[in-house]
Amino acid sequence: MEKTNLIKILKLFVRRGNFILSSLIPTDIYFDLKEAYGNPRILNSLADCVYELIDKRVTCVAGKGFGGMPLATAISSRHNLELTLIRDMQKEYGTKKLIEAHIPTRKDKIAIVDDVFTTGASLKGAIKTLEISEVSEGKIVQCCVIVKRGEGELKYPWSYLINLEELL
Repeated sequence: MEKTNLIKILKLFVRRGNFILSSLIPTDIYFDLKEAYGNPRILNSLADCVYELIDKRVTCVAGKGFGGMPLATAISSRHNLELTLIRDMQKEYGTKKLIEAHIPTRKDKIAIVDDVFTTGASLKGAIKTLEISEVSEGKIVQCCVIVKRGEGELKYPWSYLINLEELL
């Protein structure tokens, strides 16, 4: 998808008002990409665009939370990559898993995806879970997001489709 078309679509999901982000940062601009995920054509287009950022050695895509899991699922399904779902907290029932679906093996190269990067906390949480997991043996190679709204460092290379300035 052409960048100008992507920007036009994403602008539909910019909300103005008084919001508190998951990082507890107050803002007057919110990117409601979960609403975008409700439209299969838009979700698939976003998944395809993010897939273009992903290193082609990647064998597994991982997502955490409502921003990462739907995006990772769409990328996995559309581009035949293994899917790893990371819980925010370990279940207290059933199998008590923190990592669901595909458990990365030593052969796996992992890309972690999310909707918006503000401080990187969600991606850092996903990285930590995969790194300390007793079951996951895959190698994280990168992280990708749709919108970059803040600055921050990650342990792994990361990329984005659109930044805050381009959307405003």
